[in-house]
Amino acid sequence: MIREYQPADLDSIMTIWLQGNEQAHDFIPAEFFRTNYELVKSIMPASEIYVQDLDGVKGFIGLMDNYIAGLFVATQYRHQGIGQALLQKAKQQYNELFVNVYKQNESAIAFYLSQGFVVISEGINEETNQPELLMQCKVNHTVKIGKCAL
Repeated sequence: MIREYQPADLDSIMTIWLQGNEQAHDFIPAEFFRTNYELVKSIMPASEIYVQDLDGVKGFIGLMDNYIAGLFVATQYRHQGIGQALLQKAKQQYNELFVNVYKQNESAIAFYLSQGFVVISEGINEETNQPELLMQCKVNHTVKIGKCAL
């Protein structure tokens, strides 16, 4: 079940966030994410967050308007459609979505491409000095064409 974030979800979300970042971004020192943990925890509730709750939080998507600030699924629940379901929820809310993905995170790039996103630019992340891609998905709510349609 996908539902809106509740304050009681914060610790679960942050555990998934930290583990997910350390696993997916092994090219960035883990200390970077640990150092930013409390800052992220304090600003997380300001985002629009949806969680996949199956006897506990298994994944979440955080949105800031139509920008995907984070999409994370607990390690043992990956490749079961949770990320896709969370992304579908975001597609229901917006006509267009954007996300930045580190260029070295090939599995995330492949996931977003499979969901109808396209790369629209490349740049360097200012905090980590790592190359990243800006990806976009235009959602068609009325006609079911293309992978980014509902």
